[in-house]
Amino acid sequence: MLKNKKNIKVMKLAVITTLFIIVQGCGENVNKSDKKDDSLTAHSLNEKEESHIHDNSTHSHTSKRIVKPEDAQQLWIFPESKDKLGSGGLLQIYMDPESHPDASSGFSKYELGVGGALPEHKHNKTEEIAYFISGTGIVINYENNDRKETIVKEGYVWYTAPGEWHSFQNTGNEPLKLVFATVPNAKHGLLDFFKKVGVEPGMEPSNTLSAEEFAKLASDNDLILKPAKID
Repeated sequence: MLKNKKNIKVMKLAVITTLFIIVQGCGENVNKSDKKDDSLTAHSLNEKEESHIHDNSTHSHTSKRIVKPEDAQQLWIFPESKDKLGSGGLLQIYMDPESHPDASSGFSKYELGVGGALPEHKHNKTEEIAYFISGTGIVINYENNDRKETIVKEGYVWYTAPGEWHSFQNTGNEPLKLVFATVPNAKHGLLDFFKKVGVEPGMEPSNTLSAEEFAKLASDNDLILKPAKID
């Protein structure tokens, strides 16, 4: 009888030990699984992180984040001759669809010579934001079809919405300097027009376009010239 009780106790102990080993093994497997999952998750995150870094690196080579003055494209707009800018304009293009295709805005600097003016025009798709750096001039726009002239100088900001007739003139005795943004930064826009009619400093200006051809070139690049009034 005592022997049987002893055998039963031994069997119970063996069963408990076996169950403990099984449970412990299951726990280790769960921990291993968790660690494996954690490892996979970390690996996945690292891959995404590396991919993100790679994308940014690739994107940074698409267009320059810092553009130096010497990197800007310089053009003479309507110069008097290949050696003299005169009342024409010096355009420096820092950002355009070609150099910064992913940018939402183009960005340039313009210096209008003494006595210079741009013809009245509008843009059907483009809005402009200009900041005057130095010089004195007048901005021309329309309110309720009434022509309005506003004096502008250093520190003034000028906004032009799509569809608004506008222009500006240099009324001072020094170049009228401004920087301006064009939105959107689209091909066949204002900057493309200037690139097609402008020349590099020192190059002979081209005067081969007729008035009709010039107006079409302007219109094709979202610069619509205001029709002249015939009295």
